[in-house]
Amino acid sequence: MINQAYSNGKFQFLNIMDIECKIPITKDEDEDHHQYFDGRRIHRVPKLVRFSKHNEEDYYAPKLVSFGPYYHGLPELGAAEEFKHKVLTMFVPSGGKDKQFFYCQIFKVIDQLRNCYVGVSREAYDDGALAEMMLLDACFAVYLMKIAVGDEEKIIHFCQHLGLSVIKFAFIDMYLLENQIPLWVIKHLINLIYGEGSMLLCNFFSSMILENTRLTRIPGEDKKQPLHILDAYHRLLVEEWDKAGKILVQPVNKCQWRPLKKENQKEFGKFSRQSRSVTDLKAKGIHFKPSSCCLMNISFKSYTFYGQVQLPVWLFTSISKLFFINMIAYEASPKSDTGIPIICYVNLLKSLIVKPEDVKELREKKILFSTLVSDEQVVEVIKEIDTCGLDDYYIFDNVKMRIEEHCNNKAKTWIAELIHTNFRNPWTFITLLAATFLLCLTFLQTYYTLNPK
Repeated sequence: MINQAYSNGKFQFLNIMDIECKIPITKDEDEDHHQYFDGRRIHRVPKLVRFSKHNEEDYYAPKLVSFGPYYHGLPELGAAEEFKHKVLTMFVPSGGKDKQFFYCQIFKVIDQLRNCYVGVSREAYDDGALAEMMLLDACFAVYLMKIAVGDEEKIIHFCQHLGLSVIKFAFIDMYLLENQIPLWVIKHLINLIYGEGSMLLCNFFSSMILENTRLTRIPGEDKKQPLHILDAYHRLLVEEWDKAGKILVQPVNKCQWRPLKKENQKEFGKFSRQSRSVTDLKAKGIHFKPSSCCLMNISFKSYTFYGQVQLPVWLFTSISKLFFINMIAYEASPKSDTGIPIICYVNLLKSLIVKPEDVKELREKKILFSTLVSDEQVVEVIKEIDTCGLDDYYIFDNVKMRIEEHCNNKAKTWIAELIHTNFRNPWTFITLLAATFLLCLTFLQTYYTLNPK
């Protein structure tokens, strides 16, 4: 049984397991808890994906804190593991009876918790050790959520024990695919601590959205609640929600793998869209405008002499590559029911942004924002995000097709191409004006020479 914490360079046994769970589990409670596990599991990332050509470092392993059994007990995560006990004390009164109550609430659903993971045997973690781990991890997740929504007491507490310099890594570790715990466990613990009416989860998810939107429901809660925090964030990005949790932008269709039959080979040509960068499209008279923070909210309108593409707003930071890599791994996980919309969005970015000038154009249009040093770094980040060769040609196909039709229409693009070719800088424009002026003077001089008064 692995039931240890790393402290002062040595492993020490914990004390929660000393609490014996004596609270009886009634038949009704057992039936209620059975609803939590719906068959979805938190999978490990395949080795071939983990260390691809762009992944020289492991983007799936936590740097500060572990959530769940996959990275539990690593010595380099020992400081945060020890700190979890202090966090538990903040939320749960120090009396043994209260700790027993919270521990037993987790213990009641331990079989369902174990089923959420792959390869977590009782030899590695018996029921007691796994229940203890989940209680500490869920409590720490609630603690970080309180920090995210601006709880000053929790922020000061974190800085006093682990330091302000590492707080970023704690939140990064919350979004790693292999470093997740079921969201229903966190929700259950929040209800036990704050009551059924707590808005902590909604406030936390609202803080993850760039737009000033305050959710009153967890996205998709009425259908199938998110498996974990990464899944919830995925839903926030690919489906646009109002405050009541209602979808404003419909999700894209799931990826459908269809073999190319001989009788359908003529249709394959319609998916062969020419990749055009932002600057190439601008030369064709296509302008860009921000849509929303939903990554699927992409549209195109063609007018008489110009076109307009609406693209979602995105902020590139030092962790954007790590985030996209984990999101892509989640979409590509076994038995995933998410489709591959994030993968398709990244593929679209790769076609639109190939040089710093493309980034500059989207920055000026308030579509891309960045905390990176230069536009060149944004280009490199996008190039290094590996989509594993996956794509769904049906997603965004209507937009790509209409853009291609606009670009191939000479009547709609000739003015834009003329302006782009001849007026790329003010000096060219001034030169053309000067030449036109001289031409007019020459014409007038010739006219009056031939027609004197």
